[in-house]
Amino acid sequence: MTALDLHPTAPLSGIATMHTTPDDAAIYAICAEEVHVPERLIAAPTAGVFQAAPPEVVTAEGEIVHAGQVVGSIELTDGTVSVTSAHTGFLMGLLALPGERVRADQPLAWVRVVA
Repeated sequence: MTALDLHPTAPLSGIATMHTTPDDAAIYAICAEEVHVPERLIAAPTAGVFQAAPPEVVTAEGEIVHAGQVVGSIELTDGTVSVTSAHTGFLMGLLALPGERVRADQPLAWVRVVA
């Protein structure tokens, strides 16, 4: 019988240890490659109709977007809500079209973060 101990605070390269006997006579480390994903999503803060910011505010795809920068808005029946980027990085593209009805937390754009 084998047991698997998970270490939630350990890095991915040493996240689990396998024990082949109850007295831990043989211990094997399960090693995973480290994964670094530089992409982040900008999500809709609420449901409504998405409108991208004008080109003067949000530059073309591949340009830098700063944390806190407005990238669009969600139109509601009683006003609008700004969509801001939580990350600084390259705007890789919009995932929702201007005028598209979106749900809360739906991804609207993606950013490749810079270190």
